[in-house]
Amino acid sequence: LPMLPLQTGVVLPHMVVTLTLESPEAQAAVAAARSAEDTLLLVPRNERGSYARVGTVAVIEEMGETPGGVQALVIRGLHRALIGSGVAGAGDAIWVQVEPQPDPEDTSERIEQLAREYRATIESIVEARGVPQLVEVLRGIEAPGALADLAGYSPDLSFAQKVEVLETLDVEQRLEKVLRWARDTLAEVALKDKIRS
Repeated sequence: LPMLPLQTGVVLPHMVVTLTLESPEAQAAVAAARSAEDTLLLVPRNERGSYARVGTVAVIEEMGETPGGVQALVIRGLHRALIGSGVAGAGDAIWVQVEPQPDPEDTSERIEQLAREYRATIESIVEARGVPQLVEVLRGIEAPGALADLAGYSPDLSFAQKVEVLETLDVEQRLEKVLRWARDTLAEVALKDKIRS
């Protein structure tokens, strides 16, 4: 698949995001994706220039231009993929071999328990912040892996933490991480409320 390096964010599976194509590298990746059924691999790249070892296979759902004339696209993350070696491809895009790593469909009792606890913690956070409409979105997500991947939208997590979520292939370990971070956030929100009152 053609690879689109992301310098400012992390796109996890199930996320729908809008990206602007400001660099020639991004434009080349999208042009190459047009020949690959509008599919590409999104890979976070840190400030030192190194890539994450796992990327998100995504599909382009819509393309257009911003009012400023910059090309933009709406993409949907599909699943994780381990990044293999580079391969020759047409054009200027970087092409890489990928090994798909979708979340398993079967779950354990422990995973279900972690998912329930994570959902309740996130609901408490969004209600405390006055955004109760997000609770309905949370209730509509049943797959534990997809629930954990909602952490990609969190403004409370750093770039490095979101990369860590992306690189955690095991659903149980991923839920444990995001639950620990969500508990920290909830404690901070509760402390701020206590200070205000």
